[in-house]
Amino acid sequence: MNNLQDCKLLQWPDDLAAYEMAIKENPANATFASGGRRKRSLINYSKLWANGRTLTIAFIDDVDPDHKRKIMEAAVRWIPYVNLSFEFVDDLQGDIRIATKNNYNSSMLGTDALLIHPDWPTMNLGVKPDHEDFETIVTHEFGHALGAMHEHQHPQADIPWDKPKVYDYYQNREMGPLTPEQVDFNLFTPFNTLEAIYTEYDRKSIMHHPVSNDLTLGDWENPINREISKKDIKMMSLLYPQ
Repeated sequence: MNNLQDCKLLQWPDDLAAYEMAIKENPANATFASGGRRKRSLINYSKLWANGRTLTIAFIDDVDPDHKRKIMEAAVRWIPYVNLSFEFVDDLQGDIRIATKNNYNSSMLGTDALLIHPDWPTMNLGVKPDHEDFETIVTHEFGHALGAMHEHQHPQADIPWDKPKVYDYYQNREMGPLTPEQVDFNLFTPFNTLEAIYTEYDRKSIMHHPVSNDLTLGDWENPINREISKKDIKMMSLLYPQ
C-alpha cells in the first residue's frame, strides 16, 4: 500500500555543490548555514528558495487532467503561509518536476532540485488520486520541496523505536525493501547538524510520519497527520515571510 511511510526525502550527495547552488539561488542561505542556531522548526536553512520568487512546476509524464488538478490543489495548501508563488507550466521544464509513474513518493530537499538533470524528476508522486491520504502525501512531499525535513527525525523526538521490527517491516513491505542503511537515513538519524534549525518537537506536523504501536517499545504511537499544523504554519511564515 502506497502511504506516507513510503516517502523518501532525497538530498544531493555532494554537500559542497548543494551548498553552492543554494547560495546562488538565495544568498541568505550562506548566512543561515554558517550563522547561529535559531530555535525554529526542523529545517535545512542552506536549501531555502529565494523569498518572494515564483517556483515553476512541471509534470514530466502524461497525467490525467483530474489527477493533475488534485496534485495542484494539494500543493497550494502551503501558499497562504509562504511568500512564494507556484506556476504550473506545460513545457516539461520547471524548478520542480513531477513524475507519477514510479511506485513511491519522494522529493528533493529545497534547492537541491536545481542540481537534478532537467529531463529528470525532482519529485515522485506514486500515490493515486483515489488513495484516502492522497492530499496529505502530496502536501508532505511539497513540504520537502520547500525545505522541510521529516519531523520524526527531530533531535528531541526520542521515539522508542523497536529497531529490529522496523528493519523487518521495511525489508518485507509491499512497496519493495529498504536496506537498514536506508531505514536509518529516513527514520532514525536525527537532523542534528549546523544546518538543522528547529523549535520544540511537533507531533502534529504534516511532516511527521505515522508511527505504529507495533514498531515501538512500550505504548507509543502517532497517527497520520492530515492537516498542516499550527507550528508548520509558523515555520513556513518565518522561513518565507511576507
